Amino acid sequence: MSSGLKNYLRKLLLGYRFQERLQEDHRVLGRLGNQNYLELYPGLLAPGFGPEINAYEFSRFSQNGEDGIILFLASRIGVDRHYIVEIGTEDGRECNSANLILNYGWQGLLIEASKKWTEKGKLYFVEQGASNRTMIINQKVTPSNINEILYHAKAPNDLDILSIDIDSYDYWVWEAVDGYNPKIVIIEYNASFGPCRSVTIPKDALENNQNYSSYYHGASLVALKKLGNRKGYDLLGCDSHGVNSFFVRKDLTKNTGFQAQEPDNVFRKHFRRSRRKTVEQQFQEIAHLPLVEID
Repeated sequence: MSSGLKNYLRKLLLGYRFQERLQEDHRVLGRLGNQNYLELYPGLLAPGFGPEINAYEFSRFSQNGEDGIILFLASRIGVDRHYIVEIGTEDGRECNSANLILNYGWQGLLIEASKKWTEKGKLYFVEQGASNRTMIINQKVTPSNINEILYHAKAPNDLDILSIDIDSYDYWVWEAVDGYNPKIVIIEYNASFGPCRSVTIPKDALENNQNYSSYYHGASLVALKKLGNRKGYDLLGCDSHGVNSFFVRKDLTKNTGFQAQEPDNVFRKHFRRSRRKTVEQQFQEIAHLPLVEID
């Protein structure tokens, strides 16, 4: 029996999702092993060579290896408040906050637009015994209300991590954040815009409930890099799946051991979309829609 047929039968018997989990477990073990070697044998690195942040990826609760990158960066730069704010968390089972809250005792402010997911999230953290460290708010975050939400939730001005994943005007929300200076910012970028365009969707682009392509959301990596620079942050890299970008406050970058990166050096194609279409083909599907050029 061919290996292809064996894999096909396994998927039928075990289910596709379970099969994917098994494969992901192998990848996680491999990443953890690689991370261990990097920590134990730094002298083996060739002169002038430094690993990218992707070498530290693994997922316990996150979707795309963010857990490992977050732990590495936070451990290098240090934390004061042990406090994370995450916008767009669904039920909290698969997000960037859960590992820090459940396994490291952090406090978290989770903001989710869906009432259904919010209620499930509250129940989940109660079941995990972490409801006293977790505030979950059911509210749609916009550029005009983000600071008010943070203020009323009593989020500390010097919070450690801000994570933004709302599949819409992520750029404008980060731009609007004022008076809060997280050490690390994790923000989703839209890989369908490609590695060179400096664009984002308009603030009100999704307000008319039109059935736009799923490629039409967020901002390009270049646009986010420019915004980060204006707000005092360096781009350090993106996860291997081509979903999230990682920024560190400029005064702390040197502590990470990494250097600020240019978008074309760290851009990653979206792992799922690029199985079907090239990045340029993805962009052509939305090229006729309104976009804002970011200088």
